[in-house]
Amino acid sequence: MKRSFFTKTTVTWSLIVAAVLCLGVLSAAPAHAQTSGVSLWMDKLEFAPGESITLHFTAPAGLPTNAWIGIIPSSIPHGDESTNDQHDISYQYLDGMTSGTMTFTAPSTPGTYDFRMHDTDTSGVELKSTTFTVVSSGGGGGGAASIVLRKTVFAPGESITLSFTAPAGLPTSGWIGIIPSSVSHGDESTNDLHDIAYQHMDGATSGTMTFTAPEMIGTYDFRMNDNDSGGRELTSITFMVQ
Repeated sequence: MKRSFFTKTTVTWSLIVAAVLCLGVLSAAPAHAQTSGVSLWMDKLEFAPGESITLHFTAPAGLPTNAWIGIIPSSIPHGDESTNDQHDISYQYLDGMTSGTMTFTAPSTPGTYDFRMHDTDTSGVELKSTTFTVVSSGGGGGGAASIVLRKTVFAPGESITLSFTAPAGLPTSGWIGIIPSSVSHGDESTNDLHDIAYQHMDGATSGTMTFTAPEMIGTYDFRMNDNDSGGRELTSITFMVQ
């Protein structure tokens, strides 16, 4: 019988090398890969153009002083700091703070916007976002499109109740659905391909809907679409499942 090439010593050294390599991989993890302890919230989610907005935040310790929070149109894809930097309407630096408040002015154009926090101002990453709506003060019910949530963080499978307003005269097939935030905004057909759940508005210009939070942890949007056949996205709001 041939003797095995591997001895006990060889096996022992192999285990040691594997352990060292494993520790090396763990130590190479990016410093800001985790976003626990990061939060953004407002006392309300709907504002008039030019209205003052007080934003509350918590941030990880050790971020560079040029970490920043800015107002970005919700239609801009999430995740990349450089992309957000190209589209910010206003911004403020954290300057090393790990909690506090900031005061912004709501954009003059009605629509849906995000506050987005970033780990640096030089090719960084987006750490957190929260959505708000700017609604024109003119007109009666059924004017601007809006979706409002009382909170923006949910457990998997938790019940979510949203309030909405919609323009008058939409087709009965106008709908609101849950879409992963990574899906690009704007096109109803794209949203339709990726919706996790949806409900038709049936011509209503205001009301409430109850959904169930997705089972998978992540960031999602409620997106309102003007019809169910090659339409367009009217507004959205982002929420987290964690």
